[in-house]
Amino acid sequence: MATPTRLRLAAAIIAAFAAAAILSSPTRAAASSTDYDAAIAVLERFIEHEMTDKELPALSIALVDDQRTVWARGFGFADPERRMEATADTVYRVGSVSKLFTDIALMQLVEQGKVDLDADVTRYLPDFRPRNPFDRSITLRHLMSHRSGLVREPPTGSYFDPTEPSLTATIESLDRTSLVYPPGTRTKYSNAAVAAIGYVVERMNGEPFARSVKRTVLDPLGMRRSGFEATPEVRANLAKAYMWTLDGRVFPAPTFAMGIDPAGALYTTVNDLSRFWSALFAGGRGAIGEILQPSTLDSMLAPQFAEPGAKRAFGLGFSMGELDGRPTAGHGGAVYGFATTLRGLPREKLGVVVVTTKDAANAVTGRVADAALRAMLAVREGKPVPPPQITSPLDRQVARELAGRYRKGRRGYELVASADRLSILPFEGGMPARVRSLGDELVTDDRLAYGLRIIPRDGALTIDGETFERVRARKPRPALERWRGLIGEYGWDHDILYILERDGKLWALIEWFELDPLEEISENVFAFPNRGLYDGERLVFVRDESGRAVRVEAAGIVFERRRVGPEEGAAQLRIEPVRPIDQLLKEA
Repeated sequence: MATPTRLRLAAAIIAAFAAAAILSSPTRAAASSTDYDAAIAVLERFIEHEMTDKELPALSIALVDDQRTVWARGFGFADPERRMEATADTVYRVGSVSKLFTDIALMQLVEQGKVDLDADVTRYLPDFRPRNPFDRSITLRHLMSHRSGLVREPPTGSYFDPTEPSLTATIESLDRTSLVYPPGTRTKYSNAAVAAIGYVVERMNGEPFARSVKRTVLDPLGMRRSGFEATPEVRANLAKAYMWTLDGRVFPAPTFAMGIDPAGALYTTVNDLSRFWSALFAGGRGAIGEILQPSTLDSMLAPQFAEPGAKRAFGLGFSMGELDGRPTAGHGGAVYGFATTLRGLPREKLGVVVVTTKDAANAVTGRVADAALRAMLAVREGKPVPPPQITSPLDRQVARELAGRYRKGRRGYELVASADRLSILPFEGGMPARVRSLGDELVTDDRLAYGLRIIPRDGALTIDGETFERVRARKPRPALERWRGLIGEYGWDHDILYILERDGKLWALIEWFELDPLEEISENVFAFPNRGLYDGERLVFVRDESGRAVRVEAAGIVFERRRVGPEEGAAQLRIEPVRPIDQLLKEA
């Protein structure tokens, strides 16, 4: 009988051949830039509409056809206050797109025979000892494909941490954490995992991570305006980005460096990222030198640990998916105030990169990227360029009539009408999304989400083909006494964690937009759902003598209680309205 190791090896070989087949498929010759005029005209109109509708300050885009960047430009203002226009050379933070460059740096070490993807990571980081109650060790392959079971964020140097600790301190802090799942068994997205990959690169190359990746990856690609450090040149050309909240506030995004830099700290431009696409389409040959051998790149594009026939999976770093039945590869990125989509069709050698300066607006960058790829395919095939669907505002009276709760078994949705919008949220939590009109249907369409189809029918809703019946809303019961000392705000001005009661459960609103019901484990311990940003992780509250929580350790990160009212020791509770008082009164 074949051993598990041999089975994994066989699966890896088959997947590598499949990826090689994708990249080696015959393609048509690259179209000239003038061939794309019709596509560009359609995209310009769509981008301008989306920027107005979603209130995006700036957006830059680049389209790549094999070895040619056929179009690259900016829209809006990189600095709205100074009226500085965005261009294709405006510098942005691209968040998790950074992971691809970290993973490529590691794969260079694999090519050199210095590291083994399937060896225990402690071979390269002997002091890397997160608590592991399972009988499986963590490998580099696990870390790269988000199968390590590690927490999403390290206790030190996390996405929330403004103290700018070193990469060493960040990785050392993981020894205070425990694995959430057994390695290799389940996809759990982890910034901490890719930060550890970056630390291996730093240790093996004997130089700081940022300098090492610039020398071995960015410079050979010709990405001269890119780097993992905010140099004076980078800061001079960096777009200003903005945060926003569900209650309507907007404020400048923080700019601190994170300890998880290898997972999310790349500064770059769409022109530079177009060179990255061309190098991938050339089998790893960059503008100045080779970054990887074709076979190594092929292995990165092979889905890892995926079920047969899965349409979405992680490769070695790359996020694999499909568009209209065609395999895609790329990555998304979201980091304070910036949202990025890097997506391509490897078989057709077409790629796109879209970046904007409004926090978490990845639904918009993703839609623009998909529209661009469809437009480029139409040009290649000599077909009319398909215009993207445009939604329209929902009538206020219709929104009020639809507001309510709809259930099918234990699952359901709540629709909330507020001011001039209707929002939808699943009972199991997630990110609330705005609902708009699209012909005879309704569809979610905002910065956070697009595409959930909703059809109202006789007091019920058909949502993505399933029917949910309206249920009568009941008057909410008071929060349980044992929870009252936990409810409140925790954390920093730039990223507040809200703990609230809803439907007889304690809930957490984290990273401004994700609203999750919590499962009570004990008096002070609660669990996030087995989905979402903090899949399977826990919150542990620390109370004072009166029973009031003074802090909460959420997913291993300590959030201190905020002083926002008399009960927190503040002199007076003051609320700054986000809209004029007379408008708020009318809405109420």
